[in-house]
This record gives sequence, C-alpha cells and structure tokens, in this order.
Amino acid sequence: MTAMDWTSTAGLLAGRVAIVTGASGGVGRGLARALALAGARVVVAARSPAGGGETVAQIEAEGGQALFVATDVCDRDAVRRTVEAAVQAFGGLDIVVHNAASTVARPTSLEDIDDALWAEQAGVSLDALHHLAHAALPHLRDTGRGRFLVLSSAQGQHGGAMNPAYTALKAAQRGFVKALAREWGPHDIVVNALAPAALTDAARAYLEADPERTREAMKSFPLGRMGDMRDDIGPAAVAMCSDLWRYVTGQTVNVDGGYYTAL
Repeated sequence: MTAMDWTSTAGLLAGRVAIVTGASGGVGRGLARALALAGARVVVAARSPAGGGETVAQIEAEGGQALFVATDVCDRDAVRRTVEAAVQAFGGLDIVVHNAASTVARPTSLEDIDDALWAEQAGVSLDALHHLAHAALPHLRDTGRGRFLVLSSAQGQHGGAMNPAYTALKAAQRGFVKALAREWGPHDIVVNALAPAALTDAARAYLEADPERTREAMKSFPLGRMGDMRDDIGPAAVAMCSDLWRYVTGQTVNVDGGYYTAL
C-alpha cells in the first residue's frame, strides 16, 4: 500500500472552518486530522474530553489548528453552543461533518430492540442531524463553500441483517441528505453522505483474532484491504468538502475499496 501524500491536498481547505462530531477517536479522529492536513481549522466536537484532547494534540503535532468543544449531539443547546464556539474561535463556519455514532449500535435482532435502544440510536443518527442543520445553516448559507457531510453506511442502501434499527436510521440519513441537498442548493450549500469501510480499532481486533477469516474477508475488497481512517477515508472527505466537489450534491458515496460495487 502506497502511503498517502498529503502535499497533494495542501491548501484545498485553507481558511475554512470545520466541525467534526464524534471526533474523539475512530473514523471521526481520522477525518478531523485529514481536514486539518488540508488546511481547515477544526472543531473537535465530542463527549470525551480525554479523547477530544488527544485528537487536538495529534492535529497540532501535524501542524494544524484545532479546538475541542465538549458536545452531546443529541442536545440541541449543546450543538448550538458548539457552532457558536467555532464561529467565535475561528471567525466562521464552512464545513459540518456529522460522524458521531451510537455507542449501542451493535448487532441486535428486532425482538431485542426496545424503545430505549431505538431512541438512543435515533437520537445520534437523526435528531443530531436536525440540530446540526438548524444551527449551521445561518453560517453555511450563501458563502459559496458551505459543506454538510454525513457519515452514513452502506447498510442503509443494501439492508443489514441483525440490526434493523441501524439500517433504518442510516437509510433515513440518506433521505435527509437528498432532501437537504435540494432545499439548500439555492443557498450554494453542498450536502452529501459518505459510507466508509474503515479499519477501526474494533475492526482490527476482530480481524486479527482470526487470520484465516481475515484473508477470506479481504477477498471481498477489490483493493484488498479496509481503509485507513485518516489516509483512505480522510482524503475522500477532504475532496467532498472542497471546491473539487462544488457540483456534486445529494449523493451517498461508498468509500470502501470497491466492496459494494452494485450500490
């Protein structure tokens, strides 16, 4: 695998301000680091001060600018305060990336999904989108570079067994993106979703536990591997948030090494 040459993205997002939710680790951290490497000043919005602070430290070590803001994305007022903090600290807001994910979104059959479990997942996947869109719109509107990016999942397109709540909510995110792209298009705001196949710590632990299973699983990826959170998923997010994607909106893009070529 060839290492990502980040000099190719230098300046793509220079002068822009981004909020990344759920950026205290995992994919969110990778995206926050990637956006910063492309020149954006990044607000790390997450519940964990320790994880959020670590993300900020990594961004600063790579030469970027970042700020941690403690945020519960299910809380409308907390989301509004995060947007205000971004504007106050960096002078505006150009990019919103909703990556935060439910901590209980794991394989669960329908009969085991109670109202509390459904509500928790819906709060992070949908309520938070609503809060973010409301709070961000006044700042993204008519700047010519407003970007609203949702981290979704291919399960919302092909269906996923053993977690109908997650699948339904990810499909709903796709509908939200399409509707918002139409509504916000006249304000020159680009709205898209990204569905990654990322080698998170949990995925790595699962695969390393059974090398034979890993070899078989990797055969399903035309590129032969799952994506690195910063160097594979990150560049796609950078492109989608840059002027390179100024005329692409309302789409869900599978960044998965070719795993789902039929979607």
